[in-house]
Amino acid sequence: MRASRLWRIFAMLLALSLVAAACGDDDDDTDAATDDTTEDTADDGGDDGGEDDGDSGAMEGEIEVAEGTVINTDDCPSDWDPEAGLTDDEITLFMSLPESGPVAALGGLDDGMRAWFDQMEPIDGRTINLVSSDDAYDPARTLSNVEDSLETEEPFAMTYMVGTANVLAVRDLVSDECMPMLFNSTGFPAWGDPAEYPWTIGGLLGYNTEADLWCTYVNQEIGEDATVAALFMDNDFGLAYEETVNECDIDLVESVRHDPAAPDVTSEITTLASSDADVVLLGTTGAPCPQAMAAIAQSSWQPQVILSNTCQGIATYFAPIDPAGDGVLVAATAKEAGELEDEDVMAAREALEAAGLNPDEGSFYTGVIFAHTVENTLRAAAEMEGGLNRVNLMRAVWNADFSNPLGLDGGTYQTNGTSDAYLVEAAQFVQYVPPAEGEELGRYEPVGDLINIEGQTGSVGG
Repeated sequence: MRASRLWRIFAMLLALSLVAAACGDDDDDTDAATDDTTEDTADDGGDDGGEDDGDSGAMEGEIEVAEGTVINTDDCPSDWDPEAGLTDDEITLFMSLPESGPVAALGGLDDGMRAWFDQMEPIDGRTINLVSSDDAYDPARTLSNVEDSLETEEPFAMTYMVGTANVLAVRDLVSDECMPMLFNSTGFPAWGDPAEYPWTIGGLLGYNTEADLWCTYVNQEIGEDATVAALFMDNDFGLAYEETVNECDIDLVESVRHDPAAPDVTSEITTLASSDADVVLLGTTGAPCPQAMAAIAQSSWQPQVILSNTCQGIATYFAPIDPAGDGVLVAATAKEAGELEDEDVMAAREALEAAGLNPDEGSFYTGVIFAHTVENTLRAAAEMEGGLNRVNLMRAVWNADFSNPLGLDGGTYQTNGTSDAYLVEAAQFVQYVPPAEGEELGRYEPVGDLINIEGQTGSVGG
């Protein structure tokens, strides 16, 4: 039911894309939205009081932090402290991520985040100390890392945890600890569930939403008669794509899953190629992304390739196989590191270079995108009555209203509890162009206007 409803929304929005593209591309408007973030969010938090009668400083009992979103501190551990992880001059955050294993390309996210945190202005006099641990994309190791962190660092919050199965492995534990788990680096739809899990939220475009975009693009831009093949990673991540694609009104003629731990996906691509489909959807991430693109390019099969936006990074996923990714489509949700005429992109590159990191390698640049989201949210919470604490942090999370400077022009990051539980709801299809002679990296060219469905996807239970 939800996929069908989104289908109609996307079709309408694509038809009216000129209107969507005209919205919000003025730099002054973006700055104004960012400047107003903390004031608007603080007001929202103050109006949602639950049993605390609107007192945004309350820390006990049931506290309604946003629409349909209630935190009950009576359910927290007896020694729970809303200011744990804070000192007079530091905010400690924790993340578990794959610095080794099949998706080790994401292992630079933490370094990119630190590069931005280390040079930004303090938040209420505090700098950010980001502690991270390698889990090799293994949920059991993620659980061990989180347990160790809870016992040792006792962070203020956890952030941008990587991997759907990994987050699922720790979500109940973290929720029982009343520990904020912010902006999971996974688009699994279940993260938009503030009614049941008010302590955690996703940080990427929902995989189901992205898959709906794929289907709409196929029908409207390639043709309703187009045949489609699909590759999905055989875990919760890939199955979120698969479930939606199976419900789409497209001619899906072949679909295969691949083992996340397999050394390559060559045999799966061979199977898909035998279908001679017009389009292939790649619902996978990490090393399988360039493997799949390379295998398709080396075959006689010439489908239109549509790739998961988790593999959007040009330096990481396209450069190693150039020109095999020529013409591949991605539903992008952020600016690319190669947009050198953009002031905010240049500021991100300068921060990375100052930290000794190459902006055009690995996932460092994406880490800066994530760091901006964390920074905006922490600043909003710090401006609320009672200052920075875990309850106010969740108020800021579920009443977000800001523009990420590295997000797409015209897109905003907004939430409203159960009415709008998904932070990232804007995307634009772009097509990869390999580097010309003398150029080191390729680039993306837009093939459509901004698709913005802000506030229209509700929550997983709504």
